[in-house]
Amino acid sequence: MKQLPVRAIISSLLLLLFLFLAFSGALLHVGKTGLVLGIARHALRDAHAIAALLTCVLIPIHVFFNRRLYLKALRTLQAPKAEGAKTGEQN
Repeated sequence: MKQLPVRAIISSLLLLLFLFLAFSGALLHVGKTGLVLGIARHALRDAHAIAALLTCVLIPIHVFFNRRLYLKALRTLQAPKAEGAKTGEQN
């Protein structure tokens, strides 16, 4: 249970980083030169790059903390195939 706040914080950070990356990426794509919403393009580009690096660090941590959930989901995906093979059913 001690991991729950850490999981929630990491998931929330990933969500916020995703939203920032999507928004800043769209702004960088549309605003080709000069200022973008009053922010220097190079500053927005640097913030975008830092957010991308943070995302790359947090995703493996997120997967590690949620590995049981992922393994359970994988087992669930494999279960219908195994049951059909045992009973001889064909699709």
